This record gives sequence, structure tokens and C-alpha cells, in this order.
Amino acid sequence: MHFDITPTVKNLLIANFGIYVLALVLNTQMGIDINSFLGLHSFYSEDFHIYQFVSYLFMHAYMEGGQIYFFHIFGNMFALFMFGPMLERYWGGKRFLFFYLFTGIGAGLSYWAVNAFEVYQLKEAVTFYLQHPGPEEFVRFISHHDKSHYRSLLEYIDSFSENPSNLVKIEETKQYAQTLYQQAAAFSMVGASGSVYGILMGFGLLFPNTVLMLLFPPIPIKAKYIVGFYALMEIYLQMQQSAGDNIAHFAHLAGMVFAFVLVRYWRNKRDLFY
Repeated sequence: MHFDITPTVKNLLIANFGIYVLALVLNTQMGIDINSFLGLHSFYSEDFHIYQFVSYLFMHAYMEGGQIYFFHIFGNMFALFMFGPMLERYWGGKRFLFFYLFTGIGAGLSYWAVNAFEVYQLKEAVTFYLQHPGPEEFVRFISHHDKSHYRSLLEYIDSFSENPSNLVKIEETKQYAQTLYQQAAAFSMVGASGSVYGILMGFGLLFPNTVLMLLFPPIPIKAKYIVGFYALMEIYLQMQQSAGDNIAHFAHLAGMVFAFVLVRYWRNKRDLFY
């Protein structure tokens, strides 16, 4: 592979790292979290703005547990540096930039739309439970909208079932349902992963037999198999997503799907150019 950096990839790297440093400085020195207006927020959040479908692509997680967090941006930018230049040379800078934004915005829009639908359903379920609280309805509510915590709540549910008229538990479960809704409605997403997974898909489609050397284990493997592995892994992780997993696997898959559609479209429209 040819690793000379290309102009558009270089500018994207500078923009992403620049905003990362700015966000870190503003947070640590002034207590300002620019994620509140640059991250992509839920349709139900007062912080949502239409421009966030673009701005979220240039934001990355920078703090975790009070410590500086670098791996999010490093992983995304390393993949951009590795695979982006070959695509830019193949398409040219304007088309590559369009591809980057198209897959990233598509990934964000897809995840945002799914979240909006799920939060709407959750809101309806919370409203129903507040009107009809009880052990059976709480079990139904948890099993549909908070499966990851179902097992940990079994003992509490058993206790509630033994005394369904317990006013304390009724109020606790109501509060639990409302908190769950508030957390879902307050989601925000940051990062260029949708675009990066789109680039990975694009690379695999255009250069399927390019042999890449893995780091762990250090073996050569064709690009098409790496793309297939990542796609299957993201499908699995999306299906198995646990409560502590805050990675938007669906957005990664959406980025790959948008990339697949766009590359196929461009192949059928060879008269188009940028």
C-alpha cells in the first residue's frame, strides 16, 4: 500500500485533531463541553440542531472517568490515514470528501432516526406504565425496553410481586421508567466512525484483493476478508449490545451500507465526476 498522505485526508486529520484539542482545552481549562452543541443529539433533546449531522463527525470522546481519552480519535484517524489516501487518489479530492460526508451523515441520520423511533415507543410505554403501575406491567416494560438490566432486577421484581400495592415500590418503578426515558432522550453521538467504516467498505469494494498485513496476528489477508470480518463483528455486537456498551454499532453498519450503495451507484454512472 502507498502511505503518502493526500490533501483531503490531511485536511480531515487536521480538522479532527484540531477540534479534539480545542474540546479538551475548553473542558479542562474552562469547564465548557462543546459536545453539548457539536455532538449529534436526540430529536427529543432541546440541544438538537440540524447542523449536528455534520458537526458530530468532527467531535470525538476526549474524557473518560475524569481522564484524558485518546483512543477514540486515534483509532478513527489511523484508519482514515491508512485507507483514505488510496480512495482519494482513485476518486479525486472532491469525490472523496463527498463520500466521507455522505457515509458519515448517512450513518448519523440512520442512528438518529432509529433512536427517535425507539424513544417514541419508550415514551408511550412510560406513559402507559405511569397510568397502570404494578409488578406485571413493570416486568413487561423492562423486558421490552431495558432487557440488559432484566436479570439484575429479578430480585426486586420478586419483592414487588409479593406486595403489589407497596406504594414505595410503585413510586420507585415509576421513577425508574421516567429516568430510562430521560436517558434515552438525552443521547448524543460523536465521532467519525460512520465515515471510517464507509471508507473501509469502499476500500474493500474497489481494492478487494489488496493484501494487508495485520498487526495481531501478523499475517497477510485480503481487504475483502477484513471488510467482511468487520461487518459480521458489528452485526454481532449490535445484536449483543450490553448496558455498558456505549458504541453505536448500528451507525458503523449504516456507514458501510451507505458506502456500498454509493460505490455501486458511481460504478453504474461512470460519466459522473467531481
